Parts: sequence; C-alpha cells; structure tokens
Amino acid sequence: MPDALLTTAHEELRRRVRDVRDRVMVPFLQRRGWERPLSGDELKTLLRMTVPLGYPGAVVAKADGGAGLDYLSLGVLVEELAPVLGFVAAHVVPRQIALLGSPAQKRRYLPALLAVERLSTTAITEPGVGSDAGAIAMTARRAGARYVLDGTKTWLTIGTIAEVATVLVSTDPAAGPRGLSRLIVDLDHARLASTTFTTLGDRLLPFAQVRFEGYEVPIENRLGEEGEGLRTTLRAIQASRASMATHAVGIAQAAIDAAVAYAKERRQFGRPIGSFQLVQGMVADMIAETEAARLLANRVWAMLDRGEDCAREASIAKFYATEAALRVTSKAIQIHGAYGVSDRYPVERLFRDARMLTFPDGTSEIHRLLVGRAALGLDAFR
Repeated sequence: MPDALLTTAHEELRRRVRDVRDRVMVPFLQRRGWERPLSGDELKTLLRMTVPLGYPGAVVAKADGGAGLDYLSLGVLVEELAPVLGFVAAHVVPRQIALLGSPAQKRRYLPALLAVERLSTTAITEPGVGSDAGAIAMTARRAGARYVLDGTKTWLTIGTIAEVATVLVSTDPAAGPRGLSRLIVDLDHARLASTTFTTLGDRLLPFAQVRFEGYEVPIENRLGEEGEGLRTTLRAIQASRASMATHAVGIAQAAIDAAVAYAKERRQFGRPIGSFQLVQGMVADMIAETEAARLLANRVWAMLDRGEDCAREASIAKFYATEAALRVTSKAIQIHGAYGVSDRYPVERLFRDARMLTFPDGTSEIHRLLVGRAALGLDAFR
C-alpha cells in the first residue's frame, strides 16, 4: 500500500532495490548460508550491489560523491535492504563524515567508503555504558599532534572486519558529558584486542568488543570540535533511530510476505489455510501494525528532510516499530506452524533478527521514558 509521504520516484526506487535484493543478493546468501558471519570480502560484494541504487551514500551530497537523495529515499533503501543486510542497512559513517567532516576528511574517507572499498562502523557503547552515553569512560589523551586512545568499546557492528570507525571518546574526563569528542579512527586490527559475540539474530554480521590500548590517532581526525561529541551524537541519533524503526518495518514486511505466500500454498482440511478466519485475522493484524510502523518511521524521515528536530517522534517510531516487528514475526511463525521454527522457511530467522532491534539506539524502556518526559516535563533519569 503506497505511503502518502512517498512519491512515484520513491516507489520506483523501492522496485529497483527489491529487484536487486531478490534477484541477486538473496541467491548469493542462500548459496553461502545465513548462519555464519560474512567475511569482509563477502560483505563488500553484497554492498557493491547496492552502489548503483545510491547506497551507501544516499543522503550524501553529490558534491561529496554521494547520491544526493532525500531521507525518505534512505528510508526506502533501509526498509528493502534490512531483511538481507541487517544492521549494516543503517550505514551511518559516510553520512556522519559528510555532515560533520572537514573538506580534508571528506576527501580522505568518503570516496573509499562510498565505493565500498572500505567498511565502516560506529563505536559508542562500552561494557559499562549503554543508554547513558554521557558516562563514556574511554579516553583520548593529547600527545603532540596525536590523540592516544585507551579504553574498550563494545557491540561494534562488523567490528572485526571494519576498516574505519567513528568513535565517541572523552577528551576531557573532568568535564563529564561536555568533554566528549568524536574521532575518525582507522582500525588496524593487528594492534587491537577484539572478541566477537555469537548473537540470537543477525548472524551474518560479526559483532565485536574492541580494546584500544595506547592507540594513536592524528588530531586532524577529530570530527567536529572538542567537547561537541555528545551533542552531535544525540543529533545524529535521530536518523539512526529512524533507521532502526524502518529496519524493523523491513523485517516485518518480509515476514508478512512469507506468511501470505505460505497461507496460500499450505492446505489443510481440503483448502488453503489462508481461508481460515483465524489465519486471516493474524494476517490483518500483521499488516495493520506494519503499516502503522512505516507511517511513524516515514514521519521522522520527512521531518529530517525539512530540517526539523524530531527527537520525540524518533523515539516513538523506534520503540513502536521494533516491538511491532517482534509481534509480526511471531505471528508469521504461528501461521507456518511447526515449519515456522525450522530453517526451511525464513520466518524463524526474521523473528530472531527482530528481537535484536529492541536494544540498539536506545532500548524500548529508554524511549518510553523519553516520550514520557516530553509529555510530562518530568525527568525519570535524574
């Protein structure tokens, strides 16, 4: 069903992305399997399939080598790519550098990132720091023309194969949240101590915890001014939360498509199970929740296109869409019956992937508190 915020150009982009996804990317993954992490070369192969579609430089200006698309177009790309690329579909580093980087930083990093010659990730979370980003403990001490990094970051998406990261660090521990800065870091994995997580979902991607010890980064790799790290992170996270919401919509839509196809094909009592009232009721609920989530997410993309602050709207979209995806994928499993929990059909994988979405860029509980604070004017955090 067309979204009122989307134009015919957006829908044509959706058609093109879905064609590449289903015709090329899905067969690639079916041949190699979905349950083990991609190598760097494999992920680059997949991502390069999306470059003609404008990804990963969708909202990067043409002058910087990007596609110069609007945020609603980025939403279309994320939704259609999410069922195959997982968290990598919310590719944020090129966007961060394009928005915040100096001309020299853009020249150095954007061409290789946009051509998928190099892979990138973000590093914010720490073993003891999740929702309270202002409590970042990783330090970046000045030593002449370089910063020296010490500390541990965790839950880096593709953390063991990424070659570039934007890292939130403390350049002035005494200043607390006002002493945080962001750095562009070239990752030399031979000099880093990394461990990986085996996760419930998104098993194509290696998630890592990375220890930086005396790791040197040039001063010119600072992204923005010292002390601006938390402010720019909180501003950029509105788009990241929209990405997580749209990612959830993509997972939910894939589950609907699979459930509808199965309900038409599977026969019991002499007729397709899709003719049973309870099955039709589940399908209707799945569609309603997914379309509501899509509208909430697209509202955020549209506000970003207009340059509006959308912290409240991004929180609503993120927690509603991710929880809706969990309910939708669960119903998809129910429609498949026992086969739903087997690897013969994609819905068990989609359910696991959906469960992963309720944590990144703020848990559902954090977002409820943010929305409650906006409504009541009372802070539950302090």
